[in-house]
Amino acid sequence: MDFVFGLPPDSKRRTGVVVCVDRFSKMVHLAAVPAEVTAVQTAQLFVDMVFKHHGMPLDIVSDRDPRFTARYWQELFTLLGTQLSMSTADHPQTDGQTEHAIHVLDNLLKSYAHSFQQWSDCLRMAEFAINNSVHASTGHTPFYVNAMRYPCLRSMLGRVASSSSGEGSTVASEQPQKSADTDTVSAMTTRKQAAPRSGNETTNKNYESVQGTDSAQEAGPAAGKNAVLNKPFSTQAMDFVQRRQAVIRFVQDAIAVSVDRQKRYADNIGRGNTNEFKKG
Repeated sequence: MDFVFGLPPDSKRRTGVVVCVDRFSKMVHLAAVPAEVTAVQTAQLFVDMVFKHHGMPLDIVSDRDPRFTARYWQELFTLLGTQLSMSTADHPQTDGQTEHAIHVLDNLLKSYAHSFQQWSDCLRMAEFAINNSVHASTGHTPFYVNAMRYPCLRSMLGRVASSSSGEGSTVASEQPQKSADTDTVSAMTTRKQAAPRSGNETTNKNYESVQGTDSAQEAGPAAGKNAVLNKPFSTQAMDFVQRRQAVIRFVQDAIAVSVDRQKRYADNIGRGNTNEFKKG
């Protein structure tokens, strides 16, 4: 559990995100917070974000942020029977799982915080996209590990083509009047398509990992209905769907870029435990 700060203020003057990562499923939970968030408010967010989905954990790993070392935080989880484990400045790897998620999210959030007028409105879709992507250590999506099923998605929100493959996403024949956020996303994704990068295999795998289906057999009776994308939908409805589709596409692309960058970094410097030891 940790915080990410330094984002542009949203409409509620929030400039940070509290990040919780489930150790078993790797599921990530996010919530926008102000810079002056207190230990009491953090505890309430923990209940709203984590407890209602996973129950009370046996152990919480965090750094020594003043909110986590506050008396209220310590006494509360002592009463609840949850052990608190703190990392140190000299060894932040103690909370390495969250630190890794923070590293990815830090680049992701700061990128689309400048691309969307209200980045906090896109946070829920970013959380879903992350939890519906295959995790390297488990080979499954966090959503599947936690619920033992894949979420049912229609093609407009679930099947997003990789920008490196040159495929386009399905859109309705009626073009709605796009908001400023949608225009920004469209320009951003177009720019990504025009500038190919290395690591296409990783990128394609990342997009293929998104679990969604259109078949009636796999998604249930609701999927058997024809979407009729050429039907003149309302501008407001299409804008709602397309904005969220753009967020999912942006998050998946950002995750793929981060994975490629980390792989290149690891390949260049190697790993610290590969040194040869001599007898002596």
